[in-house]
Amino acid sequence: MPIETHELTRAVATNFDEYVVRGGICMTLLVPLSVVTLGIIIQRFLDLRRSRVIPIGLVETARAIGNRDEFGAFRDRLIDDSCPLAQVLLGYIEAGERGEPVHPDVNREPIEDSTDRLYQSLTPLSTAYVVAPLLGVLGTTIAIMGTFRQFAIAGNRDMTALVLAIDQSLVSTMWGLFIAVPAYYCFAMLQRRIYRYERDVLPALSKEIVRKLAPYIRFREEDLLTNGAAEQRRGPFETDDSACGTS
Repeated sequence: MPIETHELTRAVATNFDEYVVRGGICMTLLVPLSVVTLGIIIQRFLDLRRSRVIPIGLVETARAIGNRDEFGAFRDRLIDDSCPLAQVLLGYIEAGERGEPVHPDVNREPIEDSTDRLYQSLTPLSTAYVVAPLLGVLGTTIAIMGTFRQFAIAGNRDMTALVLAIDQSLVSTMWGLFIAVPAYYCFAMLQRRIYRYERDVLPALSKEIVRKLAPYIRFREEDLLTNGAAEQRRGPFETDDSACGTS
């Protein structure tokens, strides 16, 4: 057993030297970047789970509202809740209080604001898959320049040594691609997931819940002073026929 452990340790040390240390100075950036990118990927997949974006408890609470006191408590809960569905519902409630349309087919601003924040949360991933290959190429370029300089100074014509030196120079490029490919793939998957929330899930669920909450949404006093009489008479879930595309 001690012999096997010693061999394993030696193999790890050899691979570390070959695939990390010999990659050059850019490895001091690429190795931490690979760890950070992996952490971001895991965190974003956890954040974009359906149970996080659309908590079932929040949906059930909204469906169970039966009076203004329950609505008021629910509204206060939305203020402290950071999940996308809560922010969308709060956006529609505030829109109704301002006298604006709250029908998702007419007013998509709350949904778009919430999903825009989700898209922005993917920015570190897009940065990683752009920057990592560039760092890799930079490391390879620096290493190859150093290799050619050494061969020029030494006057060495050994092609085997030259090939081995160039092989070591490509380690940083390998790391750059190793980071960029999974980062880009995961970015595309997460982006499609957010798009599905934006176009299908959130509009359908928001329409159902806001219709349930519409009788309890009231104009605020400061908005009553600025809105026209026609807007005051219109219920918060009513929509213009022109806006809905009906005649």
